[in-house]
Amino acid sequence: MGTPSAAADCHADADSLVSSVRDRILTAARAEFAASGLRGASVRSIGARADVTAAMINYYFGSKRALYDQIVHEAQAKLLTRLSGALKGIDESDLPARLTATYFDFLSEEREFQRLVLREVLDQGEGVSMFVREHVVPLRELFEEQFGDDDEAFQIAVSLFGAVAGYFLYESVLTELSGTDALAEESLAARRCHVMELARTLYRGRKK
Repeated sequence: MGTPSAAADCHADADSLVSSVRDRILTAARAEFAASGLRGASVRSIGARADVTAAMINYYFGSKRALYDQIVHEAQAKLLTRLSGALKGIDESDLPARLTATYFDFLSEEREFQRLVLREVLDQGEGVSMFVREHVVPLRELFEEQFGDDDEAFQIAVSLFGAVAGYFLYESVLTELSGTDALAEESLAARRCHVMELARTLYRGRKK
């Protein structure tokens, strides 16, 4: 008969295995969705990337759509947490630059996320409205809490969003144009400084 500690070890091993499989599926799905979109990606292709069966993916997540929603939800939650953390303990005048830098850092670490969002916008058609309500509106509300909901504040938010997100969407084009890897450490540092200064400039203009 097994001892309590042996049983506990077995449970711990099982939990570790479940977590490992789940993480492999999520990693593979992020890459597949970013490359092919929700419609173009297949559960079989995700399974091949993760070295699991399609049945196992459906067991853990239920469906391809549910897996996609889980990926977007986790990324969005991480971004909102980081943006909320950036609001704490800094001078109001540097808040736009800090938020912009935080968003830039997030996309530099989660490079597939921006491509995944673009694919959603391109592929979903009428589903875009739902996507905006669930994943974009919370970001806008966070911005409006700090800077207001007038048209000027909205235009500033759009400019900063484009300056950050556009860099990662078109990094291959920018690399070709500049002759320098847009995702190299030096390139990212230079771009980060630029968008922070842009945020400060736009905010100073709003305050006048």
